[in-house]
Amino acid sequence: MKFFPLIETAAGSGQFRLGSAAVEAASTTAALSLIAPSVGAGLRYGAWLNNVVRGLPSFTPAPAEETGKSYKVLAEIGGADQPFVLTGSVQTSLPFDASLMCLAMQQGANFRYGLMPADEQPVAAPQSPSTPSSATPSGSASGTDSSGTPASS
Repeated sequence: MKFFPLIETAAGSGQFRLGSAAVEAASTTAALSLIAPSVGAGLRYGAWLNNVVRGLPSFTPAPAEETGKSYKVLAEIGGADQPFVLTGSVQTSLPFDASLMCLAMQQGANFRYGLMPADEQPVAAPQSPSTPSSATPSGSASGTDSSGTPASS
């Protein structure tokens, strides 16, 4: 299935914009794991299942690792130029992937739905590999020592 990332517009804003680079994944969980590395620190993210063809796809059972996963629902209520926002609803993958239920809801409501991880934690800032964990205030974060020589690892 083809998913597009939904990335929060600013930390804690509750508004999500649709990304332009799709990921191919067999389930919502797999799509979210592919999207997460591209999300900026402090932002939350979700996934929108692209409905490439008119109508709904044939029923396909959810992969075993997807069954029972729950997601918070995002909706693009005001039209394609509006951000996605949390709806307060939750979808769970049971016999089928929760994203397929979003496609069905899109057909009836005439606006797009996406899903985000149920725990909705912002992405953590990456640890800098060039900064030792025991750095002192006089140390340099640029990876060089006080003489300008590259720091050894």
